[in-house]
Amino acid sequence: ALRGIVQSGNSDTTNIGIGADMNYVSGPNGIELQLNYAYSDDDESEAEESLFYGLEYTRDFGADFFGFAKLQGSADGATDAQFETDTFLSFGAGYRVYNEADVQWSVQAGPGYRFAELNDVTAADVSEAAFGVSSDYAHKLTETVFVTNDTDVIWSESDTVIFNDLALNVAMTDTLALRTSLLTEFHTEP
Repeated sequence: ALRGIVQSGNSDTTNIGIGADMNYVSGPNGIELQLNYAYSDDDESEAEESLFYGLEYTRDFGADFFGFAKLQGSADGATDAQFETDTFLSFGAGYRVYNEADVQWSVQAGPGYRFAELNDVTAADVSEAAFGVSSDYAHKLTETVFVTNDTDVIWSESDTVIFNDLALNVAMTDTLALRTSLLTEFHTEP
């Protein structure tokens, strides 16, 4: 997905973004890549940029059970952000609650390791064991419209972070779809 807005006049504003959610499945193996990058700049405030990413490998052990290895995180270029980067590497097991043509929902959980660089130079960076739980939901509303909601919760000693990506997708052709989404990131220790 691509988006861009550039305005010029009494003030100059730039707002661009790129996103991707790609899946590849070959037999019992699957790979998913998620990217969401946003950049904004205007005359009245400092430029902001953020990146959310996720790369996951899954291996099916049956119709409903699977194992996974996952790397996910975020980077925030805003000077007032607490986390410069926040990365979580994990592995574990998952279960497909629904795996029908119109509704798909899977949950997974596992231990991992979290490392983060903080913008505050007086605070120590984060490097600790963590635990993650994820939920991936997709519902086909019509032949061309479906809604998705992907949630990740990562617990660690220093902070709990929740990522949620809610999206509405409209297929225009077999290879092109329009998507609007809301990506949120919440930290218990902001």
